[in-house]
Amino acid sequence: MAIRRIALWMALALAVGDSHAEQLRFVTEDFPPFTYAATHKTDDDRAAGPFVEIVEAVCARMGIDCPIQLLPWRRALALAEAGEVDGIFTVIRSPERERAFHLTRMLATSRYGVYARGASGFVFHRAQDLAGRTVAVYGPSGTSFVLSEHLAQVDDVQMILESDNRRLMRMLQAGRFGGQGVAVVNQDVAWHLIEQERLVNIHEAGELQSVSYAIGLSRVAVSETRFQRFDDALEALIADGSIARILRRHGLQPAF
Repeated sequence: MAIRRIALWMALALAVGDSHAEQLRFVTEDFPPFTYAATHKTDDDRAAGPFVEIVEAVCARMGIDCPIQLLPWRRALALAEAGEVDGIFTVIRSPERERAFHLTRMLATSRYGVYARGASGFVFHRAQDLAGRTVAVYGPSGTSFVLSEHLAQVDDVQMILESDNRRLMRMLQAGRFGGQGVAVVNQDVAWHLIEQERLVNIHEAGELQSVSYAIGLSRVAVSETRFQRFDDALEALIADGSIARILRRHGLQPAF
């Protein structure tokens, strides 16, 4: 009887261990329309949006549990880089991100836009047009990384990092960045916030460049083999059209 009990305990321990090993824990941010809080309650950190639906579909195909938590981006990124969670989205392809994460193929494509107050009449064509201006951007983030590259050869420009895009757009409308102030924001995010927040005094002055987003799995927490299983399931859903349907249902453009 004692031997049977020991065998049962060992079997249960192995089952728990296998269940834990098969779980992939993800973090993301408030980045509408790509990801956002499921409700508007301040104490609700459940995530929703097309990238959440994509991860859930991949995990369902793999037959594993994938909890997703909505956090401020800096905290989410720090947890994923340290391997305290398994994955993060949305991420761009950059040397820094590739060092920290196994990246899927790019899933959704968008653009970075330059936004100004309506009264300014500012029109953007090239990076030199930002000389002498204050340029606000959400960061540190993929957007701020790309903007820094564009501003490398621009003189007399001040870049200000803000903690989230909602705050950034509200501050732009209120004139908090001065008469020469502009903001660089993902185009889909900007227009979503302009409509949601009723920001009537902001216009798009021009486009900076295109951008695409992927899902990243931590190189610290996730082996190449486990990433490949996730990626294979994702590719199967791309092949049967499931991922494109999710993105288009949310008004987003697939990157494939």
